Amino acid sequence: MKVIELNLTKKMDQPLAVALGYFDGLHLGHQAVIKEVVDYAKKHQIRSAVMTFSPNPNQFLNKLNSPHLLTPHQEKIRVLKELGVDELIILPFNEELAKMRATDFIQRYLIEPSIAHVSTGFDFRFGYRGEGEVTLLANYSKHFSLNVTPKCELNEEKIGATEIKSYLAEGNLEKVTQMLGRPYRLRGVVVSGKQRGRQIGFPTANLKLSEDYVIPKCGVYAVKVEVRGRHYVGMCNIGHNPTFNFNHQICIETYILDFDADIYGEELILDFCAYLRDEQRFSSIEKLMEQLAFDRQLVRSYFKLDLQ
Repeated sequence: MKVIELNLTKKMDQPLAVALGYFDGLHLGHQAVIKEVVDYAKKHQIRSAVMTFSPNPNQFLNKLNSPHLLTPHQEKIRVLKELGVDELIILPFNEELAKMRATDFIQRYLIEPSIAHVSTGFDFRFGYRGEGEVTLLANYSKHFSLNVTPKCELNEEKIGATEIKSYLAEGNLEKVTQMLGRPYRLRGVVVSGKQRGRQIGFPTANLKLSEDYVIPKCGVYAVKVEVRGRHYVGMCNIGHNPTFNFNHQICIETYILDFDADIYGEELILDFCAYLRDEQRFSSIEKLMEQLAFDRQLVRSYFKLDLQ
């Protein structure tokens, strides 16, 4: 997939069908918008593209230091490749774009580049203070065809990034997975920890996140693990290590089942499959070890592995 990080100021080299939006999460609603564009492009033998913004408009407008995203930049690129998108066009969201009138946005980014087809969600807003609605796009039918994807729902509840973040905060991975159409994923690098897990027979890989992800609720999870191109299962603890010395900074530690290798500095990918329990403080190391052994059996049972 070709990534274009620039302002569009002239006609594109070839016709494009464009999905327009920020698309944090790339959940089922977003996927419906993008699939329509990919299918349209294939049918009309043109290229498909996603046109989005960087940084997150909400981060820029509200002057947030950290956006906490479901799909940060590199993760978004990876998922879009899997969805079959040909090009990713990233518009710099700055003061100029924030103050641009909706009609000027259409002229500069859709008409002047000669975009052939536009697809977006029913609630997409654009232009100064969000003045532009999808009904405005419909007024430009002589320049490009338009698809507006209706609200995507799960059991009469809107599927959206806000809803998914709320369910992650609750540890409700069933709803998160259903809305995303895939497990929630964190990606990072294994860094050295304090080796306490190894001392009690449960060595953990400590994850330093590669991007600014939304972190799920503190607790213990059953996870799928990818490292060095191979797949395993494990139990991941997100929290503050209250049994040892309380750590004010949240740690993400994963015990990988049936695995024993030095992976410091390696990329680790975690897919969150089930919430097992809250993080808790134990009265002794022995009590903690008993609980970890029980958690390990739960993970084996969840993934239907032979119990050991």
